[in-house]
Amino acid sequence: MKILLINPPIYDFAAYDFWMKPLGLLYLSSILKEKGYEVSLIDATYRQDSFYTYVKSDRFGRGKFNAEEVKKPGVLKDIPRRYRRYGLPRDVIKKRLKDFTPEVVMVTCAMTYWYPGVVEIKEIVDSLDIEPLLLLGGIYPTLLSEHAKLLGFDRVHKISDNRISELDVEIPGDFNLYPPPDYSHYEKLEYVVIATSLGCPFSCPYCASPNLYGGKKEKEVGQVVEEIGFLYKKGIRRFALYDDALLIPEERFLALCYGIRKSGFSPDFFTPNGLHCRFLTKSVTKAMQEVGFREPRISLETTDPKLQKRLNLKTTYEEFVQAVDNLTRVGYRKNHIYAYLLAGLPLQSYRSVMKSILDVGKVGVKVSLGEFSPIPGTPMEQSLSDPLLTNNSVYYHYVGEAKEMECAKKLTKWVNDGVDLGI
Repeated sequence: MKILLINPPIYDFAAYDFWMKPLGLLYLSSILKEKGYEVSLIDATYRQDSFYTYVKSDRFGRGKFNAEEVKKPGVLKDIPRRYRRYGLPRDVIKKRLKDFTPEVVMVTCAMTYWYPGVVEIKEIVDSLDIEPLLLLGGIYPTLLSEHAKLLGFDRVHKISDNRISELDVEIPGDFNLYPPPDYSHYEKLEYVVIATSLGCPFSCPYCASPNLYGGKKEKEVGQVVEEIGFLYKKGIRRFALYDDALLIPEERFLALCYGIRKSGFSPDFFTPNGLHCRFLTKSVTKAMQEVGFREPRISLETTDPKLQKRLNLKTTYEEFVQAVDNLTRVGYRKNHIYAYLLAGLPLQSYRSVMKSILDVGKVGVKVSLGEFSPIPGTPMEQSLSDPLLTNNSVYYHYVGEAKEMECAKKLTKWVNDGVDLGI
């Protein structure tokens, strides 16, 4: 049986290849191949696709997606920004889908507000003289299953579904039983993404992780080192770790670093999901430096003590300062360290946002400002007419805080420029 996996194009006001790969689909590809299925992949957001004649990336493999401006959906018509489609052209996707003639098409979708890309894939399939079984899975249908069912797929699967009955395939409940992600579909890779664990022990009210994974599930350290070694031997030198809680527990992270160092690998590691301040101890930061972690990104969210309590007191400003000190003592430069802050949280004043930005600037590291997104199913979800309004590039316009957010962005740029200048 021929199965086609599809990572759709992105419809959004902004999108950037910040170490983005459809990791769930790549795990699924390995599982399906183990069952003897013929599997192919269309990753519409793969920037190094043979369709493109020129691709520009930064020194860590990140870069802009190919994009075209498209008409905004009606619910977004008043948002004063350009709406774009990011990814492979529609006719290219259509031709590849037709050439492969799959019996099953499995589509993923990460963000709840990226579902227009799923709609496009459904339209393409319907336009062809083929009638494959059409399945939808991923984060979007997990968080908004009723909305996803309206798109007309034969079946909608949640991440927690441990069985794909249509294919008689079991998805392991134990993360240790997952095979390595299948990167054989890519001709060229400037980086790969992997996960040493799924989920997080915290339950932050803005985060969907508890609803997606129900707690933290870890792979054995030895297995992770083997996966890294397998990809390293194929020439991969950049690894983005998708863990939500990489440093917890400390003993496991130190064992992972020891295993990597003992194996003689010298890759670059990145942590786009952020690192918990509290666990950036002297031992941890030393191990990070020794095995090649670059551009440490620290999850701070806010320096407002009252708001920190509402966010389950995951960290404090004092812990953040200590974490930065531990990082710089082992050799990290301050202008290579980023602190994640959130803006637009419910009941969060922009005075508090501005103070948090300045507090980070005083420590001498950079700010990575994230706009709050009301994720469905979380304690901070909002009652909205369309999932498109959960877009973090849209929500602050929707609630009338666009001016304040722009001021926060300008202050962030000013602080980061100052850090680069050593001010």
